[in-house]
Amino acid sequence: MKTKKPSIKWSVFLYLLLFAAVILLILWLCQVAFLDDIYKVVKMNEIEDAADRITADINSYTLGDTIDKIGSEDICVSVVDMNQLIYLYKHHSLNSCAIHSIDTQSILTLYSTAESNGGSCTQRFMYDAARRKYIGIEGDFFDKSQLAEYKGKFPESIIYSSITKNEEGSTIFVILNSEISPVDATVSTLNKILTALTVILVVLSLVLSLVISLRVTRPIRRLTGEAKKLGKEDYNAKFDEKSYREVAELSEALEYAKTELARVDNLRRELIANISHDLRTPLTMIGGYSEMMRDIPGENNAENAQVIIDEAARLTSLVNDVLDISKLQSGTENLEIKCFNITDSVKTTLARFSKLCEVNGYTIDFYCDGDAYVISDEKCITRVIYNLVTNAMTHTGESKNIKVRQIINENTVRIEVEDSGEGIEPDKLPLIWDRYYKVDKVHRRAVQGSGLGLSIVKTIMEQTGGSYGVTSTVGVGSTFFVELERVDL
Repeated sequence: MKTKKPSIKWSVFLYLLLFAAVILLILWLCQVAFLDDIYKVVKMNEIEDAADRITADINSYTLGDTIDKIGSEDICVSVVDMNQLIYLYKHHSLNSCAIHSIDTQSILTLYSTAESNGGSCTQRFMYDAARRKYIGIEGDFFDKSQLAEYKGKFPESIIYSSITKNEEGSTIFVILNSEISPVDATVSTLNKILTALTVILVVLSLVLSLVISLRVTRPIRRLTGEAKKLGKEDYNAKFDEKSYREVAELSEALEYAKTELARVDNLRRELIANISHDLRTPLTMIGGYSEMMRDIPGENNAENAQVIIDEAARLTSLVNDVLDISKLQSGTENLEIKCFNITDSVKTTLARFSKLCEVNGYTIDFYCDGDAYVISDEKCITRVIYNLVTNAMTHTGESKNIKVRQIINENTVRIEVEDSGEGIEPDKLPLIWDRYYKVDKVHRRAVQGSGLGLSIVKTIMEQTGGSYGVTSTVGVGSTFFVELERVDL
């Protein structure tokens, strides 16, 4: 059972709705679920950055200004000379500062912990102001035995300590203390804001998704409706959508397809009319001469029989040409690529026209400058030469003279077929290779073949890798040519 594909409208709608849902989920996670953790990480980064700033200015005369500035950020600072165990700087901005009245033994304990930890350490704790009791959370400076009882009841604080040296070689111990404010009230407020924001965003995303999906798909739906007209051979369809770049490109492609389909359809109708004419003429002559030989005494002779044979051959040639070009363009024709003498092939092909030249007064002059060898399908190339000569016979002038030249270049062999006919206008030269195209609208019956020869030439040369072309002067004649890669033996 064929599954119905979702429309672009609903796909865009669902994608935009999903996008809004993801944004809301990220907001909820960042502002509610992970807000506390994010806040603590930010606060920890701030205090570490403050320690780095003090360490960078440890030898500067502006160290006091740096510490005062850090103190204004609600961070307590103590800078101790560990060689003499004296305070170099103190700045306290918190009432619950844990390092404000720290004793010498505690400083030594912190220093030992930082030293064993690679030069810095972090101590997280809570402070019970009523009992004047510190409860450890992280690190080993404060007692953590009652953490379960006190956890979450009091604000958290951080002590960050770092060891450095000044330019005199003295060991300097930097101690910083900052408080992590509770975020429970903030989280509660954010929950209310996010709840309202979620409702608003869901409604807005639904409306916006629907509007965008309708706006995007409206021109596509219109193009689809116009495209369906082409299936009914209605070439008045209009593809003029310019709303979006992709839609405009699609519209231009459909407009081009419409133009080409209309042109091909007109040419197809002309081809059917031309082929019908070419089929009707030999069939009429075969039928007429056959009835005459049957009904009229003395008409059953070789001359009338020859007319029937010639017209049957013409009919066979037309049918074969139509079948050949269909096979070539469909890719079902198997090519036999091999090395062969193209000079001999041209001579053999021209010899086939000797009887026709004798009867109708044509002359074919062949000019060559030695034997040439190419790698291609000999049968197909022979057909190309045959069709070019046939085309020249159909369009040559009253002189009925056709010139065939073989020109050997450094890497190629060029075969030219020149007639002395009426020539072709420059704007029509690119169109003469079309399967359905004819230069004038007056149907002209080919001297030999079907009139599809140039289209067969184009198809063969494109499939065998050769090149083809034509030069023409109105009132003087045309020269058709093909070129193949030459090989040395």
